[in-house]
Amino acid sequence: MEPDVLDRALQEFGMTGVFYAVSDVPAPWGIALPPMPGTMVFHLLTRGEAVIEVEGEWVAVRPGDLLLVPHGTGHTILDAPGRVPVPLFDLPRVEQTDRYERISLPGDGARTELVCGAVSFTGLGVERLVRSLPPVLLVGRDEDSAWQRAALDVIAAESRHPRPGSDLMTARLADVLVVQAVRSWLESTVPDRGWVAGLRDPSLGRALAAFHAEPAAQWTLESLAGEAGLSRSAFAARFTSVMGETAMGYVTSWRMDLAARLVREQSLSLSRIAERVGYRSEAAFNRAFRRAHGVTPGAYARQDNTFHVPAEVLAPA
Repeated sequence: MEPDVLDRALQEFGMTGVFYAVSDVPAPWGIALPPMPGTMVFHLLTRGEAVIEVEGEWVAVRPGDLLLVPHGTGHTILDAPGRVPVPLFDLPRVEQTDRYERISLPGDGARTELVCGAVSFTGLGVERLVRSLPPVLLVGRDEDSAWQRAALDVIAAESRHPRPGSDLMTARLADVLVVQAVRSWLESTVPDRGWVAGLRDPSLGRALAAFHAEPAAQWTLESLAGEAGLSRSAFAARFTSVMGETAMGYVTSWRMDLAARLVREQSLSLSRIAERVGYRSEAAFNRAFRRAHGVTPGAYARQDNTFHVPAEVLAPA
């Protein structure tokens, strides 16, 4: 059942672009990106070479490489170590749309071209999947993937010779490559902790699959342990060790994430949503929702829950 849960997470990524920037910069150069919690930042190099520093780790990138900073950590990208970086939003830029910019600097040095962006997610389970990713994820140009090479070539061409719709083409193709990068990591990595590790664990995976299939059922620690084929105490200990949270804490958290999505969609009554996430009383559901999200379901539905880069970060120098 584990692949079904991960497949749904990938299919429901709900990726939303916070910003995209296409840069053409001459050596020497350096760019500092601020922390952007709640986003995944990516860099796609289409020409030249660069090094990226994230939390003390240095990664060299070359044309065709895609580097992800999954947790929105502040970092720097330079043409060579030792450069003094300029804050990203202090660089002169031309706004193509409210979320798409071009940065082109004069100079005679060797030029580097790259597409950078920050995306946020609304899909159920995606936050847990992203938390399972490492601080830095590098995906090289895949010699065996014709479509991936084609996507990179189109992005490079659109970046160098913009035409009407280039911003949309570049952003959408970059989004596809981000999903492919996550999928490649899932296919090549065997984590021992976190959500993905729990789904792949033979015992925990059975319990998680059963819960995900029927989140409204009246689950208890005993019933989940029974699905896992473990004793109550062994299941509880294993779940906490692998997943980093208690089993019933996970049940509540997942239900409240599902409830938040249903509340945002505004297609069901609150009493129906309460039933869908396992609450027999609308009052009990309202109390649980407020504990989880800090506001009532009605107030949550009225909020703008889209991630925005803080105005003080975007403001030009």
